[in-house]
Amino acid sequence: MWACPTCKRQFTRKNQRHACGTGDRAEVLRNRRPELVELYAALETFAKSLGPVEFVTRERYVLLRSHRIFADLTIMSDALRLAIHLSREAKNPLFIKVGGDRRQVSHVVKLHTMEELEIMKPYLREAYEYSISQRAT
Repeated sequence: MWACPTCKRQFTRKNQRHACGTGDRAEVLRNRRPELVELYAALETFAKSLGPVEFVTRERYVLLRSHRIFADLTIMSDALRLAIHLSREAKNPLFIKVGGDRRQVSHVVKLHTMEELEIMKPYLREAYEYSISQRAT
């Protein structure tokens, strides 16, 4: 692991390009509907239950990172657009887009309800576990 000498964040690659700091959760959620803030809080609580997770926020975007980014999120006006990065292609009718490269397959879903988040939790867990298994690569 390499730690940035300025912000002390840790990365798997030496001199990893990044923006120092992790941003401000309050900024991402500012002026959002209470239902979306509640949905985001539930997603954040679940992600934290998986193990060490860093939340990197910029404007309306949030990266969920263990040693690698395992999911990313865009706060929309009516939904949380969540991309979950797995080692395989998964099938679920909630996925609106699936695409991959040689390392991972990204699955995109728009979360509107707690029920939809519940359906995505096993995929988030799988993505987290895949991200920590890939630590050395």
